[in-house]
Amino acid sequence: VSIDTLRADRLGCYGAQGGASPELDAMAEAGTLFEDVTAASPWTLPSHASMLTGQYPIRHGVRTNEQALTETTVASALAAAGYQTFAVVNAHNVGHPGYRLLEGFEARVSLPEVERPGGPILNRAEEVLRRGVALLGRRDRDRPFFLFLHFYDVHTDFTPESRWQRELVDPYDGPVTGRTRDLIALRSRMLQGAYDLSAADQRYLTQMYDAEIRTLDARLTQFFKALEAADLAEDTLVCVTSDHGEEFGEHGGLLHGRTHYQELVRIPWLLRGPGVPAGRRVTDPVHLVDVAPTLLSLAGLPPLEDVDGRDVSTAWRGDDESPGREWSGEGRFLYSEADHNNVIEGEVVHDYKRMVRQGDLVLHYDSRSGRKELYDLAHDPAEARDLSLDRPQDVERLFAELEAFVARAGTAQDIGAVPEATQELLEGLGYGGGE
Repeated sequence: VSIDTLRADRLGCYGAQGGASPELDAMAEAGTLFEDVTAASPWTLPSHASMLTGQYPIRHGVRTNEQALTETTVASALAAAGYQTFAVVNAHNVGHPGYRLLEGFEARVSLPEVERPGGPILNRAEEVLRRGVALLGRRDRDRPFFLFLHFYDVHTDFTPESRWQRELVDPYDGPVTGRTRDLIALRSRMLQGAYDLSAADQRYLTQMYDAEIRTLDARLTQFFKALEAADLAEDTLVCVTSDHGEEFGEHGGLLHGRTHYQELVRIPWLLRGPGVPAGRRVTDPVHLVDVAPTLLSLAGLPPLEDVDGRDVSTAWRGDDESPGREWSGEGRFLYSEADHNNVIEGEVVHDYKRMVRQGDLVLHYDSRSGRKELYDLAHDPAEARDLSLDRPQDVERLFAELEAFVARAGTAQDIGAVPEATQELLEGLGYGGGE
């Protein structure tokens, strides 16, 4: 289960107090939660390509809407092992056949985010679940299955169910709306210094976001009940994660796609089912690229070749080389990249900001300006105090790792310029050009 645009810190199982996620919180108690998960990218397409391949965007090459995936996906590996593979997704950037993210799925359904160009972005979770449950109902009972469900409901436009809006959102009469196009325009004003997000504005946006999470969480309850009704709950491994988070003014912006601060790259990851201990919390830093190799390992299958991710189930299972010893990722380097549509002096520039992390130290690098920012997440989880001038040796060391990472660039299939109609759709979803 991929919940688009879901940041970890708004879920109760990650410490939030708003009551937005009772179903996901219960899943965390019944399974294993990874406390510190980094996304591959702050927007949908490259991050989902990483989720499904176990490779960083710079390796699989899908960093803009002009590239298509050529690497083997976890679905292809499972299909080759005899699994039935089903996908129901709700985003152009995941389901469009040109990007080839759904290679390996024998049955796939892609639901549009909007009913018409320029129309409101819809909550489609009920339809996603209906289609997914229908696919399971037609499966071959003698074969294992892999079902991939992607939900776009937490993404703007914010249109939660009225009951959850009444319960979770305080009265607000300010100028901010939860509509994507309005937030794009507001972000532009903020970047130009023409608008400052007030505390009331920020509270309204985060509460509307929570109400969307609560709306989707209730739909997940329906899905888990459907698994129980089909006698699948006990022997089905369930994985819930996200592609990236969302910004509510923490570093001067809104929405997502342009920076790699924690509000955008810290995502949830929950596992429940066979081979997964209940009530376990893994504290070591892990990454979205670890999802594919971990799922294949838990299925008893060999890993994909040439991946960046690791099987992090060794945190509780041990391995042949060091039986019983927990895997530790403290010294590991983690990366986030492929920022989207940053505009400098009228020019749209893809992918000029990157982040590298080791332990609690995080380096952000802007290749256009040359700016480097260093933060210590242990003492400054909000990344408010830049330590780059105080700790130049750490900056130099992490930057050298980042340069070595960039040198590993792979290739993807070039599919050419985005058609005008598609560009219009992407702009309406917040993935177009301009500020």
